[in-house]
Amino acid sequence: MTAPDPSPVDVITDADLFPQLMSALHDIHGEIAAVQRPAGYVFYGLEDPGAEMYLLYRGRVRLYTTSPEGRALTVMLLDAPAVFGEVTLAEGTHHDSYAISVTPCTVGVVHRETLRRALRDQPSLALRFVTVMSRRLRAIERKLADIAFKSVPQRLAAALLGLWAEQPDMPPTVRSTHQQLAELIGSHRETVTKAIGDFRAAGLIRVDDDAIHLIDLVRLRNLAYS
Repeated sequence: MTAPDPSPVDVITDADLFPQLMSALHDIHGEIAAVQRPAGYVFYGLEDPGAEMYLLYRGRVRLYTTSPEGRALTVMLLDAPAVFGEVTLAEGTHHDSYAISVTPCTVGVVHRETLRRALRDQPSLALRFVTVMSRRLRAIERKLADIAFKSVPQRLAAALLGLWAEQPDMPPTVRSTHQQLAELIGSHRETVTKAIGDFRAAGLIRVDDDAIHLIDLVRLRNLAYS
């Protein structure tokens, strides 16, 4: 049995940016202090002023937004090494999402002027930074297109395959709640629960307590990528 197609779940890492960025920041500021944050720690909220950028040395961070009714939508997941809170580059801006730690994290904090100086002093770093941000924009555009043009069963199948692709256990297993899956694919929990029930009835998955076992990978792939 082979691993699924490339993950449709937007898990971002900035490994290609991190070494040069850290070197430039060290030249300007010296060592960036690392602090530990527990799972569930909120780094910033919607409309909070953007005054500093975060360096994610270890762990996973979730970026999400909410509707006026309180529904949450996961914009992307960040795995170390990564940066977030980059709106700090523009003075007077506010965050357009929430950032919360999914796992215990180790982070550093970079203030606006330090970041601006690093990018100004090293044009190649600035170009790489823009490339990374462009990659994130494409991921968000792809996610919005999926929400607009794909059905909930298609998005759910892709999410299950993508979550398994991160840690391809055998047999294929995903451990996420219905609410987490709904926020990941831009749907309601009740709609996801119905789709999971349909998947079970069709023999695509088996559900045991907190685990979703992917039984028919071929049909799940056909549904996800059709």
